[in-house]
Amino acid sequence: MKRNRKRLHKKGNMIVFPGTVERLLDQAEDAMQAEEFEKAVRLSEQLLEIAPNLPEIPGILAVALYETKEFAKAKPYAAKWLQSDMSEYFETMELYLAICMQLQDYEEVEDTIGALLDEEIIPSELKQKFMYLRELNGRLLNRFADDFVAQPKEVVSFEAFLQMDRFQQHQLLDQMESDVSKDFQKLLAEIAVYDNLPPVLRTVALVLLRNSGFKDSLVIRKFGRGLSVIPSQLPLPGEDPLTKEIRILLQQAMDKDPSRLSLIEEAVKKFTLISYPLDWGAPAKAVACAYENYSMFLFEGAPLPQTALHKLIFEIDQDSSGAVE
Repeated sequence: MKRNRKRLHKKGNMIVFPGTVERLLDQAEDAMQAEEFEKAVRLSEQLLEIAPNLPEIPGILAVALYETKEFAKAKPYAAKWLQSDMSEYFETMELYLAICMQLQDYEEVEDTIGALLDEEIIPSELKQKFMYLRELNGRLLNRFADDFVAQPKEVVSFEAFLQMDRFQQHQLLDQMESDVSKDFQKLLAEIAVYDNLPPVLRTVALVLLRNSGFKDSLVIRKFGRGLSVIPSQLPLPGEDPLTKEIRILLQQAMDKDPSRLSLIEEAVKKFTLISYPLDWGAPAKAVACAYENYSMFLFEGAPLPQTALHKLIFEIDQDSSGAVE
């Protein structure tokens, strides 16, 4: 008796084996989770060849292409995502509008937000966010009017910055990524040293100062510790020799347990982003050992030693402000 065999699907000259679509989709979603956006784009484009109507693809490509700054390619996928996934409509709309602003499609942004506000369909908790986007877009539209002749940037006072919500604050800092004027350096310096702002937001401000060549000394205090730094002389978060040595030691210690290693590497990355420019205040071997103890605490429920180093690692890894909004 002959065994029933599943037919192999063909796409052009390519044979698509059973399970290929599911495997590629899982890999693309895993790449997104790991923030490997170029890999996610490559896998999603392979999926387009064999399963062009897969509903997950527009969302993955919209986000991944945005993160890789391929805004022109990202826009049609974001538009398609808007039409196909009503459950995340406003989150998707924010991404679509951000892409339009990057492409300088300011009139489209104005028309879209205006229509949403006129129809009164924006949830009350998101209304302020969209109104700020409209205001920011208006400033950009004015700046690039008259054949895109650049106008001087509008300087935001530190007091006005503190009145913004977290999304607005991050949006403003994102706009400075390509060009930080001397007027904005003063604002960034005030943000970097202000203890009551989320640590990760202060890290972004400090990195922007570093990239702009800011040479004045600043005192940064985070988690009960302080350090005097000159931003232009700082390495980027996670690029210092101590962090690199810690990563090597952890890879050597956990090379046979990739899931545990991946989680602890994320904890190290989070530490470098939130605590920047301060480090652990201990040698690499001691820090790596502390993270091994922390992994046993997370995976096995083992008691976490109550040393200052272990408490610091725990406090920063549990800090909810580490998620950039």
